[in-house]
Amino acid sequence: MENEVFSSYYFTVEIDGIQTDRFFSCEGLEVESNVYEVEEGGFNTSTHKHIGRTRYPNLILKKGINSNNELINWFQRNESGRRERKTLAVILMHSSGVEIKRWDFFRVFPCRWKVKTLDAQDNSFLVEIIELAHD
Repeated sequence: MENEVFSSYYFTVEIDGIQTDRFFSCEGLEVESNVYEVEEGGFNTSTHKHIGRTRYPNLILKKGINSNNELINWFQRNESGRRERKTLAVILMHSSGVEIKRWDFFRVFPCRWKVKTLDAQDNSFLVEIIELAHD
């Protein structure tokens, strides 16, 4: 598997160490550091770049709706004042089933939940979307 380029289609999501329903999309696997410049005074002016705050965008997970209501229940518990943060891992898998790479997120909580638009003329499967904030 050395220097092999991997497909993005085979991944799983664990919440508190338990593998969840199959998600077909995961966005937000990124990190960005703010860069700011400081100008040096005097005769020979130059600019120095410094690293500022680091930003971690929210994760957005999408899956087909089924009878499992764990995600909406988690969201509703948080909305009702019972703050419930969890540990989450996005795990990239090799086609052989071996874990290749893992991204761990801590103190995760749902901040948005929605269902793709209901449309009587669209016979594709219904999509549940949950957005998760994390530290």
